[in-house]
Amino acid sequence: MPSGSATVTAKYGPGFQATAKVISGIKSFSVDIERSVLMFHLVNSDMTSPPLEYDLVGVTTFTVVIAATNFTITVS
Repeated sequence: MPSGSATVTAKYGPGFQATAKVISGIKSFSVDIERSVLMFHLVNSDMTSPPLEYDLVGVTTFTVVIAATNFTITVS
């Protein structure tokens, strides 16, 4: 089963900032437009585990590239 990867530069909690953080094994992602949050669900986690959340406020680039069966997501 293919999975995706992401490189993220965004806030992820009060006072926390990810800078070019690489996340592998992404099963799915979603965007909560009302909250301005990007969420990643990982392949290894069960669906009861909370997703990784990143703040999209102040983000200027959010791209998803599909090459063959590989998804690459960039947030900065």
